[in-house]
Amino acid sequence: MYVGRKIVAGGLFVASLVGLGQLQAPAVHAQTPTPTPTDPGYTTTTIGTLGGHDGYASDINDFGRVSGYAETESSDYRGFMWRRGTMTQINPLSNDESDRSYAYGINDTGYVVGESTFGDNQTRAFYWRGGGNLINLGTLGGNKSRAVDVSNGERIIGTSDTANGESHAFMWYRGTMTDLGTLGGPSSAANEINDHKVIVGTSTNANGQSRAMIWKNGQIIDLNVAAPNSYGYGINNHEQIVGTMVLTDGIPRAFLWEDGITTDLSTSTDTYTYAYDINDAGIIVGSTYDSEARKATVWRSGTVMYIWPSHDEWGEYHTGAGAINEANQIIGYLETSTWGYYGTDAKLWQLTE
Repeated sequence: MYVGRKIVAGGLFVASLVGLGQLQAPAVHAQTPTPTPTDPGYTTTTIGTLGGHDGYASDINDFGRVSGYAETESSDYRGFMWRRGTMTQINPLSNDESDRSYAYGINDTGYVVGESTFGDNQTRAFYWRGGGNLINLGTLGGNKSRAVDVSNGERIIGTSDTANGESHAFMWYRGTMTDLGTLGGPSSAANEINDHKVIVGTSTNANGQSRAMIWKNGQIIDLNVAAPNSYGYGINNHEQIVGTMVLTDGIPRAFLWEDGITTDLSTSTDTYTYAYDINDAGIIVGSTYDSEARKATVWRSGTVMYIWPSHDEWGEYHTGAGAINEANQIIGYLETSTWGYYGTDAKLWQLTE
């Protein structure tokens, strides 16, 4: 499931808008979602931190277990797995106290994948199956790798540097890391894998454009999203895909792709929208950047709902949503800036309508 759609180290992932061209993009099928009133239609659980100021939830499985990473009392960052109010810390691969760990994807068994700093200017993708031991997944020949999702069949996807300095998507299974290749450009990223082994992600092509695409049955398939640049983040078991596209005006717009049809999810032409995940019921989560704030966003049955407390006299607030499970539980974060205090809390929101 960011590094496309997830919340990754350093905060909410915002796609690198590479190679914006002056191509005239074909029209996309658009809908006009209606923002709902501020009444939430959800409950909130604070997952919190590991003693520091900041905590980020990255993913949630269908049983409500959450993966993420948080600041410790000593200002380090450690991955975690959260379950029913208990946060289990996932330490780095090495015993060096200066190293950090970040947990991203989690499957229904509770197994977690992520990345760990690993000595000087190196990171390694890891696989955690509980307890104190992490499996170092290695790289494709370079110095850095990151795992972002793990299927219920224990197939792990992510991104790794190669020996020639490129960055390629990979799939790791039973001890073997496979380079998934690109659409002809120097980079690709795998972001989520569904239960049918279909992987969604992004690749550059020979023209330097970023393209939303899938890996399916051994093939790399461009989704042909009608925009010069597009980024695929989330996929469900019906092969509905969500992501962000950038038209010639340079503004990122969330999209839904289904059976070759791209639907623009943005509510106006002057807001930035990102769609990061979709569950099997078709509920989509992501973020909207407007003139007020950054807001966690839910697209559902043609309507849009913002999970955002609104600014008040005490301070400013920003939210972001990264993933949703089949129980309509959403994970993300609340960023607070009040009277000189700044902090970020990992959050779990349960839709109630």
